[in-house]
Amino acid sequence: MGELSPSELAAGPPLDVAVIGGGINGAAIARAAAAEGLRVGLFEASDYGFGTTWRSTKLIHGGLRYLEHGDIGLVFESLRERAWLLQSRPYLVRPQRFLLPLLPWTRRPAWQLRMGLATYDLLALYRAVPPHRRLSRERLRDLAPYLPESTNGGFSFFDARVLSPERLTWELVREARTLGAATFNHTPVTAIEAPGGQVEAIRVGTTAGEARIATRAVVNAAGPWVDAVNRLGDLPPPELLGVTRGSHIVVELDGAPEHDAVFSTARSDGRVFFAVPQGDLLLIGTTDERYDGDPGAVQPTAAEIEYLLAEGRELLPGLDIRRERIRYAYAGLRPLQRVEGGPEAAITRRHAVIDHGKLGGARGMYSVVGGKLSTFRPLALEVAENVTGRKPRRWTAAAPAGWRERLLDTGLERRALRRLRIYGAHAADVVALGREVICPHAPGFDGEVRWAATREQASTVGDVLLRRTGIGWASCRGLCCHERVAELMGESYGWSPRERAEQARAYASEVAYHLPVEGTR
Repeated sequence: MGELSPSELAAGPPLDVAVIGGGINGAAIARAAAAEGLRVGLFEASDYGFGTTWRSTKLIHGGLRYLEHGDIGLVFESLRERAWLLQSRPYLVRPQRFLLPLLPWTRRPAWQLRMGLATYDLLALYRAVPPHRRLSRERLRDLAPYLPESTNGGFSFFDARVLSPERLTWELVREARTLGAATFNHTPVTAIEAPGGQVEAIRVGTTAGEARIATRAVVNAAGPWVDAVNRLGDLPPPELLGVTRGSHIVVELDGAPEHDAVFSTARSDGRVFFAVPQGDLLLIGTTDERYDGDPGAVQPTAAEIEYLLAEGRELLPGLDIRRERIRYAYAGLRPLQRVEGGPEAAITRRHAVIDHGKLGGARGMYSVVGGKLSTFRPLALEVAENVTGRKPRRWTAAAPAGWRERLLDTGLERRALRRLRIYGAHAADVVALGREVICPHAPGFDGEVRWAATREQASTVGDVLLRRTGIGWASCRGLCCHERVAELMGESYGWSPRERAEQARAYASEVAYHLPVEGTR
């Protein structure tokens, strides 16, 4: 079904399940359902990975801080999934060493941190990454001379980071398509029909108008839009979400950042605080503020940027973090389970699968709330079990053989290889489509644009630069090459000069909104 249009899909047999939302969870659900032999459609209003997935801290972590709240089960599950991702997708998910300095404002004494880290190692079953280590003052000073003079030693421990959450999402979409699912980006669902309390169909917007697609079940995996999507149905929906905003700043240092990340607590309020290398830049975050606005309008606030700057200076005084070093900021939303009152950090990150029929709503209607970037697989399998009523088959995967050798055989310089690894086994095929450097900052190549346009359902410049290639995350935000990208895409899609110019302008507007520099200087 992969290449059907929405209208062609509507003319065929009913779907077994329509998945609404093409983030990491929606893509995983479509993949898991298709693996069960179901007739599946995946519908994303914007682009795959556009919402929460795209604007995360990019960590595949067990959640060391969740131990503080006693959520042992979530930490164990997250660490199991971390090990699986490190083994099955090593080109996308890499071990990341964190330094945890002991500072005058560290909230926990060293013995408690040691116990927590030992528990973390134990729950990980010592898989995939080395155990934690105690670091003397001198050793930590050697590793991170940029930390405060008041640092009194600390610890190192390993977690993992995903180089490109949006490419991980695309891989799940691609696997779903290979298994027979029909997937559509830039295709908003406009209505959910459930006459008599039973899901019967969805309506989707297309370039040709509206299409009505019959389906036996609907899974709402729209992230921070879950409540809004549920309001498209025929029956009053429950309010499920308690959304919080997490903002980040990305700074350019005098040289590339060190390989180690830093995990600490903010001096002013004790929140968890990260500084994580992102290519040639340093990602600093995050905040955790309740958010009740339009999910599509989320942006970092001036107060959050000031907070991140101030705390970044406190934690990393030797890196000379200043406002003029900020290359962009961004904010994402955490679609958590609704909880009244209490601190934001204490809201559980566990996922929940809601069967609306059991709550007096439409039968065949399901919603997904909560969850973490690292736990998409168990979430998707739970949804598949709910929809089918049977235990789903195991979801296994192995790293593609020879991906590293094929990448090295391209003969590209090391900095380019480090970025192009995100394509895994396809890296050499991508490079074969063109070696012209269109962005020296990432660096990015014309072959990547051609590959995205012809093989990966990328239909806008933003799809290519922000959610397929990752070039837009460089210091230039892709603005050094967006017009060239529009030209290259125009060759594939037959765009007129006017359409190419419109695409370039639309990208500049998208970046200005979602990766703003204005107001940070």
